[in-house]
Amino acid sequence: MAGMVVRFNQCGEPYWVITLMDAFSHILINVAQNGCDLARMSPFGFVHVEASRVRSLSGEHYYVADYIYAVDQIPEKYRNVSLVPKTAGANAKDVLRLVQIVENIAYPELKHFVNSTLMQRRIMLPFLRNPASLNHHHNYVGGLLRHSVGVAELFAERGQGRKEEKALGIVGALLHDLGKTQTLAASMMYTATGTLVNHDFLTLELCAAPLETLSKKNPRYADILRHIWTCNKGRYAYTSKLDIATQVQYFDRHDATN
Repeated sequence: MAGMVVRFNQCGEPYWVITLMDAFSHILINVAQNGCDLARMSPFGFVHVEASRVRSLSGEHYYVADYIYAVDQIPEKYRNVSLVPKTAGANAKDVLRLVQIVENIAYPELKHFVNSTLMQRRIMLPFLRNPASLNHHHNYVGGLLRHSVGVAELFAERGQGRKEEKALGIVGALLHDLGKTQTLAASMMYTATGTLVNHDFLTLELCAAPLETLSKKNPRYADILRHIWTCNKGRYAYTSKLDIATQVQYFDRHDATN
């Protein structure tokens, strides 16, 4: 849901006009005021809507909600980054870059993993709007999205390896800073979590449920992604054992300094 405004009909009775939006288009839905649970709805939150197409006396068509309610999560099988509202990001072009890089992932289980991860309620909006840092690279609203997509695009264009390795590298690159969705805020401040926890140590936690699903389908893919996100990290780091992990780190540094 990307917007909500109140309107009045010819009898002076109020109703709501809800804007539903994805990465490419939007639609307006009319909702009776008493049929809209405002307390549970939030900007760019997820909603379930069933609506009827109605023709007005002037011949124009519009949509009226039969019912609408907020949902905490999109069911996993329906999650797709193309559902990201194009105005939710600081830059609509970056949202389209995200959709394109995910759509081009060659392996269905990896594409499903990325969609399932990014379309979690606590991740989607921060991933689109948070900075990548407060005092260093991409330190502006939307910087995290631009940096994440930038590193993934660099791997797609310049990364070395077989087709399967490149797909894993693109996924690893796109989600390498996922922890920053919880440690930074679009208000350009650290969150309470961010004052205590380094973002690198949150990635696996945020991916836990999708990783569990991926592990059942392809445990090797899941382990390679775990390796990409944990090698060479922190005081007790272990050395990268895979070239694609080293490449992700290289492209991360390259995008951060250019």
